[in-house]
Amino acid sequence: MGETFAIFEKEGIFCPTYLEGIIHTEFFENDPFEARDSDAGEWRNSRDNMTEMPEEVWFVTKDIKYNFDLRLARGGFFVSLEFLNLLQKFGINNFQYTKAYMVNKHKESISSKEYFFVRFYNKLKDEIDMEKSNIEFYKQDGRIKKIWDLQLKKSDNLPDVFLLNNTRLLSILFCSEEFKKEAEKLKLKGITFVPSNEAGVYKP
Repeated sequence: MGETFAIFEKEGIFCPTYLEGIIHTEFFENDPFEARDSDAGEWRNSRDNMTEMPEEVWFVTKDIKYNFDLRLARGGFFVSLEFLNLLQKFGINNFQYTKAYMVNKHKESISSKEYFFVRFYNKLKDEIDMEKSNIEFYKQDGRIKKIWDLQLKKSDNLPDVFLLNNTRLLSILFCSEEFKKEAEKLKLKGITFVPSNEAGVYKP
């Protein structure tokens, strides 16, 4: 597979690293920022299993405009059509997705891009080389405190995009060098690629 990279969010024009808003399964005219029971469910809380997705989601935001291609959302990611197409081009098949409407409180679209809410399942286990990595653990319970140097086991079977089933790394997408090159050709916005060994210490 060659070198692997971690995909991190990068701030830019209309690419905030923090999205100020709330996800609904439908748009509520009366108080669109109020939390609803339907905002939760297995599609947002299930950690590693395939589950039923809503037909669509609405992200109601106070932000003015969006022009990013990837952003973390609780339970998954918001991705542009371009990023989704790239996942499909590389044959990535361990994710589910649904249409995402990015709107303000007046139900007006704040982006010219087409967005989707994506959640991955079947995250990879036992891919971290614990002997070669430099990992600091809490003495009290043995949980990981800091990953100073992340080393993955050598494998030709790693997919071109994957997540690791590790509590310290659950929100980080990893990818192959080939995927990185194709993403850079598309000039995807709001992301940067970092060598995977730095994934535990990199600060956007």
